[in-house]
Amino acid sequence: MNDAAGQRPALARYFTYRLNTLTKLNDLASQALYLQEGGLALSESRALASIGSFPRLTVNQLAFEANLDKGQASRAAQALVDKGLVQKVASAHDGRSVFLELTADGLPVWQRLMRLVEQRNAAVTGCLSAAEQEQLLALFERMLAHAKAQRPPPTEAPAD
Repeated sequence: MNDAAGQRPALARYFTYRLNTLTKLNDLASQALYLQEGGLALSESRALASIGSFPRLTVNQLAFEANLDKGQASRAAQALVDKGLVQKVASAHDGRSVFLELTADGLPVWQRLMRLVEQRNAAVTGCLSAAEQEQLLALFERMLAHAKAQRPPPTEAPAD
């Protein structure tokens, strides 16, 4: 991917760099919005959005779905438990595992948060037409499926 003069490629020309930059900019805007409007830190907001959207998550699953490392996911989940928004439910099949679920108090907070997520989504994609947004989502679905197919198997058994 060198330019015509044989120079090294500019990092900004790569899709992955641009995607990471968009992610960082979105995280900054999301963090401010979620804290101001929802009273939750970004990691707590991501965790709550995931717990409400993917029922009965373990901490390892939460880390993946919320794009957090396991330590961040564990701390965010515990903060949500301490706030009474999430509860830990013991697995009926494995006494060592717990699942994270919304509480009755957590449901309306999750619903408000999802409206904020929708607001952020509209802000990021608002420069695209409806047809372009649809096309972008279809392309991302293909890329996600491709990335998931290439994902290496876990190196260790999940421990929750």
